Amino acid sequence: MILKWAAAAGLSAVLLSGCGLLEQANDTLTYASDMTNFLNETQQFASEVPALLEEAASNPNLVGDAQAQLENMQQEIDQVQQLEAPAIAEGVHEKLLDYSGQLESGLSEINNKIENGMLDPTVLLEDTELLKTVQELQELRTNIEKLGQ
Repeated sequence: MILKWAAAAGLSAVLLSGCGLLEQANDTLTYASDMTNFLNETQQFASEVPALLEEAASNPNLVGDAQAQLENMQQEIDQVQQLEAPAIAEGVHEKLLDYSGQLESGLSEINNKIENGMLDPTVLLEDTELLKTVQELQELRTNIEKLGQ
């Protein structure tokens, strides 16, 4: 009888630890998916924002659209910064937080310039290193995709 109880307890422990591993794997996959989506959005933003700023410079009616795009990217950054990374992704997440902070700073600089009436795209993107930061974020893609495998 004691042997049956010990076997049942051992089986329960194995099953429960397996559930923890499954949950950890699911968390890692979810994190990798969320970060890949964020990287896709930053890449799309970087490809669209110069043209949008150029259009806003020639058509002041589009300044609001440009500011809305900046605000949307800011909201995406805020969401990413609130995520908790699984233990396996902590190193990548730290780099991602660093780059997203730089991106956030660049967005703030551009928005301040727009509010001060500067609409020249070369002046807006000057000294922000916004596009360089997006490229650095994209370099993390391989590491993040490995988490999802």
